Amino acid sequence: MNEFFPCILVEHEDNFSIICSDFHYFDDYLGDKGGGGYTIERLAKKLAKEHNIQKEIGFDSEAGMFCAYSVNKNSLLKLSNLLQQITGNEKQHLPVENTKPLIPLEDAEKLLLKGFVIDLDKEMQDEFYKNVPYPALSRKQKEYLNAIVNGTSEDKIIASKKINSEARTKIRRWDNYLSHPTTITYFLEAIDREADNKVIQQLIWAVAFICDRHLPDLRTQSYFLKALESKNATTRWLGLLGLGMLYEYPEEIVLKMTKDKSEKVSEEAKSILKWGTIKTRGFAPWMFDEKNYK
Repeated sequence: MNEFFPCILVEHEDNFSIICSDFHYFDDYLGDKGGGGYTIERLAKKLAKEHNIQKEIGFDSEAGMFCAYSVNKNSLLKLSNLLQQITGNEKQHLPVENTKPLIPLEDAEKLLLKGFVIDLDKEMQDEFYKNVPYPALSRKQKEYLNAIVNGTSEDKIIASKKINSEARTKIRRWDNYLSHPTTITYFLEAIDREADNKVIQQLIWAVAFICDRHLPDLRTQSYFLKALESKNATTRWLGLLGLGMLYEYPEEIVLKMTKDKSEKVSEEAKSILKWGTIKTRGFAPWMFDEKNYK
């Protein structure tokens, strides 16, 4: 177990630092408003002052990461333990079970690519589901997914924001629920049932970042394209954002969006076309084994 939880210790040449970007550990404490690196820094500074270690610790946080540093490793451990009193220990945030693919990861990846990412081969999808169980979930992850499936409009907005935040701080791993197509299925089915545009926006936003860092699922393409038809500029922008995360997209439609009356939308379309598709930018080199998708 990590004794510096909820942070991670980093050793430098002349000092130490602790970092944390998994802000969902603080969800119970921060409530629906949540927070980022600066929020956790304010909390850490308060705790450091209360326990008289503020002179031994410096801070260098960003919106997406909390960071504290010191030449005294024990001071950082004490601060981490104080934060742990708020978040609970590492064990409380671990999934209650461990599920692994029933086939070699290379074979599972090939099924994932042909079934969801590069193509939508139904046989490959079925084979993937049969051999790759849904990853285990923590208590909070279960709560958020349940809100996406069964919650009120407010519940869905909050859960979408929380999952979106988590998606941005992690990258694809086999043991993470954001990398499994079942999670995207929950979101797409929620969009199908939803009439409130504000809720749809948050659902699409979360899906876009799941595609960006975990699974660029081609099933989402039709949803992103539908978003381009919206009268709302933010929804159109989100549709373009999502399309840019996929293996491929209809270039002629994106080209048309460069003439959109909203500058934000037109600039996003130009940005997508500038970076191009797999042929020019390389497709998610950190996400999949290159020989598998080539």
